[in-house]
Amino acid sequence: MAAEDIGLSSRVRGIEPSGIRRIFELMATMKDPINLSIGQAHYDPPEQLIEAACKAMREGFNRYTVTQGLPELNDLVLDDIEKRLGKRPETCLLTSGVSGGLMLSFLSLLDPGDEILLPDPYFVMYRHLANLCGASVKYYNTYPKKDGERFAIDTDEIDHLVTDKTKIVFVNSPSNPTGGMLTRKEIEAICKAAERVGAYVVSDEIYDLFCYDDDYTSPLQFTDRVIQLGGFSKSYGVPGWRMGYATGPSNVLDALKTLQQFSFVCAPAPFQHALLAAMPEIDLSPYREQYRQKRDLLVRDLHPSYALSKPEGAFYAFPRLPRDQNGVQVASDVFIEAAVEKNVLIVPGKAFSAHDTHFRLSFAASDEHLATGISVLNELAERFSN
Repeated sequence: MAAEDIGLSSRVRGIEPSGIRRIFELMATMKDPINLSIGQAHYDPPEQLIEAACKAMREGFNRYTVTQGLPELNDLVLDDIEKRLGKRPETCLLTSGVSGGLMLSFLSLLDPGDEILLPDPYFVMYRHLANLCGASVKYYNTYPKKDGERFAIDTDEIDHLVTDKTKIVFVNSPSNPTGGMLTRKEIEAICKAAERVGAYVVSDEIYDLFCYDDDYTSPLQFTDRVIQLGGFSKSYGVPGWRMGYATGPSNVLDALKTLQQFSFVCAPAPFQHALLAAMPEIDLSPYREQYRQKRDLLVRDLHPSYALSKPEGAFYAFPRLPRDQNGVQVASDVFIEAAVEKNVLIVPGKAFSAHDTHFRLSFAASDEHLATGISVLNELAERFSN
């Protein structure tokens, strides 16, 4: 029976399977692949965090918490944000990962016909969540104007795209999939454009630890009309724990809290207790330095035909697909298949973009796997560039 004949809702029929998940399925069929597709840190969680989780479960912290999460952990998150960014959000809600915070934010703010501005390239979830809400998506371009330049925004384009129908201007910096970071000036311009029409800035800050060249800048530093979404999955190496947070104005966070009561209920209780106990003791800076070195290795050794924009944050790069001597680009499906034949997994850029000109590479891998993957990609560059 065809999918349209089995009674599925129109909202779910409009969602395509994730191109990233297709790579996961392919990985299951391969023997010892060089996996440069994965969107999670390759290291294990700090030992004291694991022990704190085990202790919490043994001591009986396995039941629901209040919907907004442990008050002490909320305060700890707000204290940390104030220390790092110099501004304390009004309130905090612990969420089921940043993904949970995204869904709650979109459902709380978007009505059918509202407009949302998303970056292109973008993380795959953003567009589909907007479609679930019946919102109209506009994209602002972040691609480099010239090969090798940074991923950036055109502030004039943002001003042109923002209208009275705009409800959310969305920011993801550092970016998945590009590794690009918006400058302080760019983020300030986005906030001014949103405030001009009374829109909210929703900011996905899950990669805020991984900033390699400049300090982290958040829209929180420029506007009160911001929903800040952060979490612990990437930095602490615990994506399976589903632990995130949302901060923002209390009137909006109250709506998120109400929706959470009738959906996710609360973030996982033992992991809330584990983070509360262990966070103050853990120094994450060595992980950032480790990934800075991996970034530098990639930038140094990847073939120049990829016209790589140097990743400024996160643990992704977004190289351009190779072109031959006549300037003709290799087809992405051909390139991805050639990489798979060499046992290397990467993600086609069209999974994240209206354009099919790049691919995503994660350097969240062992140094050995990263070096091997770069070597294979360099071989492919020579093949397709000649």
